[in-house]
Amino acid sequence: MSGLLIQHAKWQGEFVTPDDKRLESGKKCDCVCIGCGESLILKRGDKKQWHFAHCAKTSCGGETYIHKVVKTWIAEKLIGQILSLPVHPELDSPKEFLVESGEIEKYNSTTKRQYDVVLKGIFSYGDTDQVNHGELIFEVHYSNPKDDCFKLQVQEWKLYVLEVDAKTFYGDGREKFTIETLSENSEWTWLTDNQKLWAEYGLKNSVRDIVANWITEETWIDEEVEIRHGRSKFIRTGYGHFDVVKPQVEKKIIRKGPFYHQFGVTDKHDNDGPLRNYGLYTWDFLDRRNTTPYYFHADKCWKNRKSTVTGKIYDIVFQGDFVGRSVNARKKSCLVFQLVDSLGEYDDDFKQEIREAKFCVLEVDIHGFFADGLEPPTHERFKENTQWVW
Repeated sequence: MSGLLIQHAKWQGEFVTPDDKRLESGKKCDCVCIGCGESLILKRGDKKQWHFAHCAKTSCGGETYIHKVVKTWIAEKLIGQILSLPVHPELDSPKEFLVESGEIEKYNSTTKRQYDVVLKGIFSYGDTDQVNHGELIFEVHYSNPKDDCFKLQVQEWKLYVLEVDAKTFYGDGREKFTIETLSENSEWTWLTDNQKLWAEYGLKNSVRDIVANWITEETWIDEEVEIRHGRSKFIRTGYGHFDVVKPQVEKKIIRKGPFYHQFGVTDKHDNDGPLRNYGLYTWDFLDRRNTTPYYFHADKCWKNRKSTVTGKIYDIVFQGDFVGRSVNARKKSCLVFQLVDSLGEYDDDFKQEIREAKFCVLEVDIHGFFADGLEPPTHERFKENTQWVW
């Protein structure tokens, strides 16, 4: 067993340990291995800790053995026990679970999946008298936790599933298993809303596709803006008297993307770059000066769009207007997003090409933006991982 002392076995169908007083030493112990079902010898020597051993050489051992030991212990030793449960991230958060029965490797015909351990019992909710009969599922992992596909199904069916880290719970097998150590090494199998969003994408797409979908689809928001027509005027009503006529204000709902505050916010977007050099600074009638656009209003969007100017294909192309604070301050243009593995990827030839074509190109570090896929997609992180190709 690769140096792992066998500390758990089956005797007359019961889960036992080497110190069980009902067992005889040697072959007379009449015990079998939980991992492979073969006969075991009980060794109670003076030098080594008491343990079981196989009668002959075997391939039984390692993760498979530990999996079965942990599953068997949960299914058999928790019957009649009350488990304290952690706070659930979304469901009604029962406080405790009274175990009435347990079964290992049980198949569920509804979800069409086999679960490691299914406990039946009663959920209770602390100070209230509310109780519910139901099932508490334990999934046991040693090195590979459950993937997002499994977690999405758990959420779809609203199952109570605790995942046990068998590696830390089992340890070296010498410490006795307890409900407390089980709780310390278990957590709910569930995804947060943001994790769920990424997971649903990830089942069908690569990281590159996930980021592209987020940019083109998930980030658009409806926002009410005030559009001012003209500017304030002073009208003389008499000697030394003036009235102020304020500009007409129109409220309008527009759709904005994650980059609508991208421009004029930081130096890297406000100094030397395509907006200034292509004349995309807009005339602000209120401030009476050229200013960076307030947002980009997209009319159309394409993925993998081929340009008739350069003959090249670009990852994401938005067609629309760079808009200033005034209704007349707008310039029609395109905004291009190139998805890269790291910022600064494009060479001088590419930069010169888009400069001559007068393209506004932002490159996005897809790995920096996606990170580990567990953090929520935010506009702030999007900006941090985006820069002009210039």
